[in-house]
Amino acid sequence: MSGSSMPKDNRSSHDECDADRLRGILAIDALSVGLVSAVAGDRPLTEAEESLLSKLKESRGELFFPDLLYAITHQYFSPVAAEKLWKEILRHKNEMSKALDRNVQIVVATLDYLTKLTSDVRLPTLVNEAHIAEIVNLSMRDGLTGLFNHTSCFEIINLELRNYARHGTVVSLIFADIDDFKVVNDECGHQEGDRVLKELAATINSAVRESDICCRYGGEEFAVILPLTNARGAAEIAERIRMKAMQIRTGGRVLTISLGVASCSENTHTTHALVEKTDRALYQAKKKGKNRVEIM
Repeated sequence: MSGSSMPKDNRSSHDECDADRLRGILAIDALSVGLVSAVAGDRPLTEAEESLLSKLKESRGELFFPDLLYAITHQYFSPVAAEKLWKEILRHKNEMSKALDRNVQIVVATLDYLTKLTSDVRLPTLVNEAHIAEIVNLSMRDGLTGLFNHTSCFEIINLELRNYARHGTVVSLIFADIDDFKVVNDECGHQEGDRVLKELAATINSAVRESDICCRYGGEEFAVILPLTNARGAAEIAERIRMKAMQIRTGGRVLTISLGVASCSENTHTTHALVEKTDRALYQAKKKGKNRVEIM
């Protein structure tokens, strides 16, 4: 059967959305591309992975096969279609591997199969794995700074708040805005402004923990998403960012930034509410004289 004829649904019986499934990239208890690769036989499964898979198969039920495909394609297939398609892709992978006399990774086999309009796989057309990874990465990243972009920021916040709703795991948000950035652009030029943005992005990355997620929210404003962190802990990290940012020089002046911090709660459990609350905290930091951290 052809890839184009496979039925697809936008929602499952559990009313999941794309943000739920993006957890496959971000959450430690979900299907990552690496784990899917092991499931497909690209490498041996570890004992921990076998245990995780057993739990996922039980908890996800009929959504397990859609999860496998979503981790690779970011497209949702209905449970019945996904199970059948997964078997066809594995067969396609094996045929490609025999034809090329090497193991073809599941990511390549899946995307190669889905881009074909026929089930005839005797002449496989390989999609370069590095090119696939580059395309996916570019779609999620800001071109100037390399941080996650505005769209990815909202998706990740939404995802973390769903975890809060389900499991009570708190998440905090930091907004950081460069003080008087217009002066930098006006007096030093936009090239210098871009240099400052890139240096600040690197500074923020160096100041946070490995588990924190840094984004360019827009213009001269940055966001840091802090899973499993309350407002007090987030404020400490925000202060560390503020101090490190003052090591940046531009136009003979010290760069300063203002930061707002907020956490989710019973009254702040949507993406809009958390963003708005953090934005208010940032506004207070600007209003009180800039170069400071405010908690809302």
